Amino acid sequence: MDLLTYKALDTGPDAPKDPSLGHRAWHWLLSLTPTAVTLMVALSIGLCMAAVQVSQWFVLTLMSVFWALTFVALVGVVARWMTTPGRGRHRMAA
Repeated sequence: MDLLTYKALDTGPDAPKDPSLGHRAWHWLLSLTPTAVTLMVALSIGLCMAAVQVSQWFVLTLMSVFWALTFVALVGVVARWMTTPGRGRHRMAA
C-alpha cells in the first residue's frame, strides 16, 4: 500500500469517525515521509552519541523513547516501500 492509499484510509468514507489520540498518533507516525524518517534517524544517532557521554537517566530515557519511535517510523516507511508497485514508488501524497 503506497502513501496515497494509506492517507486515503484515514480520510476516506471508511475512516473511523472519532479516532482516539493513540490511533491518530500511530497513523501519523506510520505515514511520515522518507525524508522525515531520515532526519529522525540522524537525530537519534546524534542523541545516542550525546546520551552515552552524559550518562544521565533522563537523557538515556529520552534517547531510548525517540529511538523506538524512529524504529517504528522506519519500519513503516520500509513496509510502505515494499508494498508499493515498482513504477509508482516515487508517488507522495500532496
